[in-house]
Amino acid sequence: MGTGAMDRRQVLSLALAAAALPVAQDALARKPQRTPMSLRYPIRLSANENPWGPGPPERAAIGAATDEGCRYGFDFQQRLIEAVAAKEQVDKGLIAVGSGSGELLQMLAFGWCDRGQVVCAWPTFNQLMSFAEKVGSEVRKVPLDANLAHDLPALAAATTPNTSLLYVCNPNNPSGTVIGGGALRAFSAEMAQRTLVVVDEAYLDLVDEGATESMVDLVRAGANVVVLRTFSKIHGLAGLRVGYAIARPDVVAKLRRLQFATPNVLGLAAATASLGDADFLARTRASLVADRRRITAACDELGLRYAPPQGNFVFFKPGMPLDAFRTKMKARQIEVGRPFEPLLDWCRVSVGTTDETSVFIEALRASVEA
Repeated sequence: MGTGAMDRRQVLSLALAAAALPVAQDALARKPQRTPMSLRYPIRLSANENPWGPGPPERAAIGAATDEGCRYGFDFQQRLIEAVAAKEQVDKGLIAVGSGSGELLQMLAFGWCDRGQVVCAWPTFNQLMSFAEKVGSEVRKVPLDANLAHDLPALAAATTPNTSLLYVCNPNNPSGTVIGGGALRAFSAEMAQRTLVVVDEAYLDLVDEGATESMVDLVRAGANVVVLRTFSKIHGLAGLRVGYAIARPDVVAKLRRLQFATPNVLGLAAATASLGDADFLARTRASLVADRRRITAACDELGLRYAPPQGNFVFFKPGMPLDAFRTKMKARQIEVGRPFEPLLDWCRVSVGTTDETSVFIEALRASVEA
C-alpha cells in the first residue's frame, strides 16, 4: 500500500508538471503564453493580473513541490529569503515574507496604525488604509496633483507628529504614475525621520527605463523605510500569494511576530524559481509594455486622456461615466476596473495578452464611435 501511494503521488506530480508546460519551446522563444488558447471569455482586464502567468521553470517547480504539500513551508520560505537577499543585496534579517504584499500591508496596519494618523495619496491602493481604519487610525488622504501623480509637498504638509505611517505606492495604483527616483529618495529620507515610510513597489518591474528607482538603498542605509515587493505582477503568481518586505531588523522582527500564516509551499517554490527566470520575465515584461503602448496609442487616436502609465494597466477617461462604459464592455464580455473615487469618469484597464488587448481596443473604438 505504501509503495502504491508513492507511485500515485509521483504520477500526480509528473502530470501536474506536464500540464503546466503547455507551450512548445519555439513558441516561448517568441512570446510568453499562458494556455494553448489565448482567448477565454469573459476577458478579465479588471484586477491588474499578469495574464501570461508563470514561466516553465516556475510551473515545473510547482509540480515538483506537490509532494511536499503535506509539509509546512518553513524550508521553502528560508530558501526564498536567501534568494531575495541575494537579489536585493541585503542581509536575510532585513526580509519578511508574506502571503502576497497584501498580507504585509495588513501586518503594517495592525502593527503601526492602532493610533494616530496614516497619510497617503488619493486615490491609491487602499488595502493598508482600509485595515488602518479598522484598528482605529485616522486616514489623511492627499489628492493627486493635476497630472494624477503624488503631490509630495502636500503629503509632507499632511504628515504631523501624530502620523504613525506614510504610504507611497510607486508606480501608483490606479493612476499608473511614478515619482522620479531622486525626488522620491529625498522625500522618503526626510519623512523617515518623522514617521515610518512604506514604499509599495508592486509594479516597479514594469516602469520605463529611468522613470523611477527602488528605495531599497534607503533600507540598506538604515532609514525607517519599508519597501514592499510582490510576486503577483511581473512574476504572474497572483493566485499563489507571495510577497516580501525589506526593512530595518527591528521592523522585520515586529512584522514576523504579526504574520498571520506561513505562505503556501507551491507559491514559495514558484517564487524562488521565478527570481532566477530572467529570460521569461524579460519577455513577459516586453509583451506587457508593448501592449500597454498599444492601448495608449488607441487612446491618442480616439482623443481620450490618460495618465502616463508605468504599470500593467492604463488609467484613462472613456468619455462617459464609468458605469456606462463598464456596461458597454460587459456586453462584449470584457471586465474593466472598478470605480476609484473621486475620479468616477476614469477607467483602469489592465493589460491582457496581446489577443485580449486587440479585443479590448476594438471594443474601445466601438464604444467611443457609437
